[in-house]
Amino acid sequence: MSRFILVSMLVAVTVAGCNRFPDNGLQIVANLPPNDNCVLTADQEVRLLRGSYDITYRDWASGQPRDYIIAPLLESYLISNALEFQGEQNNLQVDNFDITILLPDGSMPTLPDGLVNPYRVDTSAVLEAGEEGGAPSEEVAAAIGIPASYQSALQGIPSVILEIRAGGTTFGGFSQRSAPFRWPVDICEGCLTVPACTIEQAADSCLHHHSAPDALS
Repeated sequence: MSRFILVSMLVAVTVAGCNRFPDNGLQIVANLPPNDNCVLTADQEVRLLRGSYDITYRDWASGQPRDYIIAPLLESYLISNALEFQGEQNNLQVDNFDITILLPDGSMPTLPDGLVNPYRVDTSAVLEAGEEGGAPSEEVAAAIGIPASYQSALQGIPSVILEIRAGGTTFGGFSQRSAPFRWPVDICEGCLTVPACTIEQAADSCLHHHSAPDALS
């Protein structure tokens, strides 16, 4: 995976003209399903309406609980600002998701001590800057949506909503944070009929994730 050097120059961050998201350069627009080989691509046409998390499913080899994996489709509305004497500054490295577990009524569930909510998980995706008046650039970024350590705390809860915000930094050093994207997840016991993807399988790029999510201050 390439290493990117953030250039510490003050440059204007401009957003492509678009009536849909005029004030934000980064958005989550969908959650994508992996194909049979656990591969995710931004150009696939299938979109999920909601997810299912089987809290009784165990890895067949280790017997350990499995994380719930998300694969948000990201869009960047930042337009190119490359100059003859300066490289592209508006390419966007997305490296995290801030996630809050909510109940369907919008309230937060009561979780045992030691389980943080909201929390931050790592991901990795680079969205290239677009052209003035052109379509936004797209990329998919896999991540842990619900860590396996939360399984027992979710017993007896029929469904939750994951409120997800993507975050990253432009090559020019400007932070970007998307508006919240709400993703409904049905909690079930014994409903999974096919093996789920692991984060390593679903990741089409180098991902570095924590065994436990980071609490958000």
